Amino acid sequence: MLFDLAEPCLLCGRRSPQGLCRLCAGELRDGGALYDPLCRCGLPGTEQGGLCGRCLRRPPPFTSTYCHWIYQFPLDRLINAYKHRGCLPAERALEPLLREQPLPWPDAEVLCPLPAHWRRRLARGFDQAERLALILARHWRRPVAPLLLRHRPTGHQQGLGRAERVRNLRHAFLARPGAQYRRILLIDDVMTTGTSARAASRALLEGGAKEVRVWALARTLQQER
Repeated sequence: MLFDLAEPCLLCGRRSPQGLCRLCAGELRDGGALYDPLCRCGLPGTEQGGLCGRCLRRPPPFTSTYCHWIYQFPLDRLINAYKHRGCLPAERALEPLLREQPLPWPDAEVLCPLPAHWRRRLARGFDQAERLALILARHWRRPVAPLLLRHRPTGHQQGLGRAERVRNLRHAFLARPGAQYRRILLIDDVMTTGTSARAASRALLEGGAKEVRVWALARTLQQER
């Protein structure tokens, strides 16, 4: 007897043994690419080598952001299933894309996931940024180190304005021992306004890090209020 090992595609429901059917995998690979972000925060700048309006007013503590995909369909559906519903098959569907990403910063000494608070991690069953960092670490041959502690729980950032986001994350992160004198690549799943990356990078630099850059799986293109 032959057994059908195929499961429904995570996006369209067609039967596929790979988590995504061939058509949806192609749409994921080809759609929503973000080419050559010019600004340090990962958004297109106003001109060649320019900065977005927010970074002109308030330069981020990190040096640059690397992100290849826009946070839109179909990637947003996979990330939401992975992050909010604990759908690990979505991680397997994303892994081929992650393995294609070149190490954007050869001088990076260590990958540091942007951590969730332990209560949120317990509710989800895992920390998605940590899992992404571990996949990238195998591909890039760089170590992963938990150099940040999220020692204060914060509410969801979605729907908050800039001032509310800043208040929400004030003193939320603390650098652990080991950040000193290191070039750190901060890993996150989605960058929306960059407020979390700013707060985490600031904590690492205050903890003695030499330089911090950010890698995100996806970037929203919305402008912050």
